[in-house]
Amino acid sequence: MAQISSKASEKPWYSPCPSCPAALRRAMLGGEGKLCSCSNHQIPYVTDLEYDRIINNPVSSPEQISVICITSSLRSTDYDPGPDEHLESLYERKNKNRTMPCIQSHLDSFRLLRYDINSADEFTDHCGSLLMKRHNVTPGMFLMYIQGKLLFANYIFNGYSKSAKDLQKQITLTRCDYNKGYYLPTDYRFR
Repeated sequence: MAQISSKASEKPWYSPCPSCPAALRRAMLGGEGKLCSCSNHQIPYVTDLEYDRIINNPVSSPEQISVICITSSLRSTDYDPGPDEHLESLYERKNKNRTMPCIQSHLDSFRLLRYDINSADEFTDHCGSLLMKRHNVTPGMFLMYIQGKLLFANYIFNGYSKSAKDLQKQITLTRCDYNKGYYLPTDYRFR
């Protein structure tokens, strides 16, 4: 679990919206834990501070899949942000009529979140990305969790592409694996 910076640990926190990364982060840092104010057309960012609480979210549907898109705010020749546009479009379609997408998505079959490896440690005392240390992830990867269990980790969905259609096929396969009791170990690291 990510260590909270000394600033964040000074005050007790409570978040009225445990499924919203921004509201949870504000509450953990001692600010006002307002309800979700996330955009309905941009995938919300999750940082190391609230990461474990978000993927273990007890409020969401018991079989909701959290799809974490690993990105990089620093441009690299290895990372192609083009496929992320398909996911942004999918997120926008799913949430177009929602004013508080994190709260209103708690019964959805899946939810999309973005994790920037270059700024994820911003509110913590540790240096470097939690997911780089934990799983050796790189930009362009996708992780899928159900109730905190890592079920999928790869650069492409369904063995074919990064399209929204293949994402939905991968979600079906991942849920099937979860129902069979298959998941990756908590200390799983990519080579």
